[in-house]
Amino acid sequence: MKKIGLRVYESLTPRQRVIACVEAEARGDEDEKKRLITSCPKKTYSQNDIDFSEPMKILMGLAMAVEADLRESALGFFVALRMDPENALTFLQDISDIRAAWETTISAMGLDPKSMKKAGPPTSPILELIDGLVPKPVRKKSEVLAADMRKIVNW
Repeated sequence: MKKIGLRVYESLTPRQRVIACVEAEARGDEDEKKRLITSCPKKTYSQNDIDFSEPMKILMGLAMAVEADLRESALGFFVALRMDPENALTFLQDISDIRAAWETTISAMGLDPKSMKKAGPPTSPILELIDGLVPKPVRKKSEVLAADMRKIVNW
């Protein structure tokens, strides 16, 4: 690769730097990636306490992941009803176990599940349609899922 002058690196916009860094990563060019990172302008910021802001960010990200998993299981249920009815109930069980794990996790953090439901991402109306079909959680499975969730939030 042709050597790029320092002046070029210094003149990159943040968007150009992100694109160049991803491209360097994609082609396995660790040296170029390192040059892009080390030549990036340095700035100093003031922010909320990271011990507050990071758990909040992680908690909301996990809430979105939980909702995505629930929606995936609901979709799996409807597909299985049509294609593989014998296994459709496994998707409903997954919904139950994920919900139980999430409630255990947020309760262990000292959060009220009802408050978290209002503060988190909206629940899919499809999940509300099948609520009456969802069985009780399998305790062992939901405990394992809850332990994994607590590791993510590091609480």
